[in-house]
Amino acid sequence: MLVGVALVGSMALAPDADAAGTPNPPPASGSSNVSDASQAQASTPTPATTTTDGSTPPPSAPAAARGAVTIAGTPRVGATLTAETEGWDPDLTLTYQWTADGAPLAGGTHATLVVPASALGTKVAVVVTSHRGDATVDEVPSDPVGPVAPGSFTAAPSPTVTGRLRVGRVLTALPGAWAPAATFTYQWRVNGVAVSGATGRTYTPVAADRAKRVSVTVTGSRDGFTPVSRTSAPSVVIDWGVFAAAPTPVVTGTPQTGSTVGVAAGTWSPGATLSYQWRIDGRPVGGATKGWFYLDATRLGHRVDVVVTARRSGFLTAVRTSAARGPITRPFSTAPTPRIGGFFRRVGWPVTVTTGTWAPAASVAVQWRRNGVAIPGATGRAYRPTTADLGKRLTVTVTGRRPGYTTTPRTSAASPAIGAAPYGFTNSGTPATPPVAAYAPSAIKLMTDAQWAKVRADGVWRDGCPGYRTSFRRVEVPYWGLDGKTHRGWVNVNADVASSTAKIFNTLYAKKFRMHRVEGIEMFGGWEWLASKGNVSTALNCRKPSEQNSANSSSPHAWGRALDFNPVQNPYINPRTGTWDPNAPASASAQGAVRSGGLAWTVLRSYGWTWSGTDSWRDYMHFDTGYPSRPKAGYVVTPDGDEMMHGGLA
Repeated sequence: MLVGVALVGSMALAPDADAAGTPNPPPASGSSNVSDASQAQASTPTPATTTTDGSTPPPSAPAAARGAVTIAGTPRVGATLTAETEGWDPDLTLTYQWTADGAPLAGGTHATLVVPASALGTKVAVVVTSHRGDATVDEVPSDPVGPVAPGSFTAAPSPTVTGRLRVGRVLTALPGAWAPAATFTYQWRVNGVAVSGATGRTYTPVAADRAKRVSVTVTGSRDGFTPVSRTSAPSVVIDWGVFAAAPTPVVTGTPQTGSTVGVAAGTWSPGATLSYQWRIDGRPVGGATKGWFYLDATRLGHRVDVVVTARRSGFLTAVRTSAARGPITRPFSTAPTPRIGGFFRRVGWPVTVTTGTWAPAASVAVQWRRNGVAIPGATGRAYRPTTADLGKRLTVTVTGRRPGYTTTPRTSAASPAIGAAPYGFTNSGTPATPPVAAYAPSAIKLMTDAQWAKVRADGVWRDGCPGYRTSFRRVEVPYWGLDGKTHRGWVNVNADVASSTAKIFNTLYAKKFRMHRVEGIEMFGGWEWLASKGNVSTALNCRKPSEQNSANSSSPHAWGRALDFNPVQNPYINPRTGTWDPNAPASASAQGAVRSGGLAWTVLRSYGWTWSGTDSWRDYMHFDTGYPSRPKAGYVVTPDGDEMMHGGLA
């Protein structure tokens, strides 16, 4: 064994020894536990030997010296222990393994050890292992120290208390800076007596704590350490609580005679018991101590408010007074709900409000709303929907006012959703110009199934109206527009005037008489008033009952023997209203105007048509072939479509 150690030393000191033969293996790890006799033998020089050639071999290196290890430091949790080594060969590398009761400590592989909590109560030792290269030379354990005692805090300050020392206010314990770091528990005390359940970092004094002193005991703990408790100095005495939230009350309801007002007291924090006192003109009303107050007729013209008093045990009583409401007014005996009028609910078409009759009479203000939101500037009795209203619903709020009476708003029911502008109109509600078309002379045609279905669907002809489908023709015509361009339209007329109608339009085109639009009134739902506002020249119309000026059996329009030209330039006096419809007449010299002796008048009179501009109702737009309307002589139309002509047609 010792020889092996010497050989290892020889190998390290004399590499040429390989030529003399293979050395013995180095000692195994842990083979340093040799007897004293062996150590003595190792110290005796080995007799010289000779080689085969008679020479003397070089001397072997001495064995490595075995060192010692001791532990310095106090065996206490959290303390630092140091492995002190002595007598070790400086050429050796040393490693360390700390143990607790012989079991390795995780991470304990350095010359120093911070004693962990897991070592509490055990004996700690360290094993030093020496190495030369990859070979282990020796292992030397220290004597154990211990048992390990609990750690002790090097800093454990007394806590302090922060916060307002009032009932209901939160106090907070500040434990200070402990070393090493600790985990804290708390116990609050009032006049030195522990408060049951008050073991959090915060404490809110209750009413019973008023005029007493508060302290807190903080206990610091850490694994393997002896717990330490510290108590704060007693506080000054706890004062009365004050409400953190004490809102001003609000009188609710309408302050008018015959009604009841209430109080919105708001949310008090912490909660309080509230009492009320109603006042008139600042003077308490006897017995008026409920959460509501009835305003009888004697309160007219006065002002009402309410005083709210809040109480809570341990807290200062708080008083809050509402703003006064008034002067107290009378209600209107009649405050009607407004109604939205207007035939169309479409972009560009005005709607109107009917405010109803207020009693007593009131001045009213109007506000139109879109989906419940006020429309800026929409405060008139009529409102013209815009594209912003498309698909939305309108309401109107009417507010009535009268001195001494309660200002009262009333809101209408919502309208249907606003639709797009009707056919033939722009989004601003003005007549739309028709598309430009190439010129072609007038053409007389039978109505197709689809065209006749449209005429019937819009009530232009219906069961009970004069004639049959075979009685009418569709005359497609050219015309000069008010825009100075060529357009093409059509009118539906009786078959017996189709030829003269075609000639009239050909002549008017040739002479450049201007028309805004020429179309069958079915494009406007059969409504005369709508076609008139659209400035449409039209013909056949078995008018709806609300628009009839004469019996359908007599009406030239119902028989298809009448033509209306440019209603905007050529209005009539509506017999129902006594006013011009759809508007006041244009100047006689205006483009498209029809006047006695003018271009249109001359052309239609030449074909035997009569003008109504000189009638009592001054219908400047209207021409017909006679009233009551009669079939053209010699022309017969039967329900099956047979036509018999006797003589020429005008």
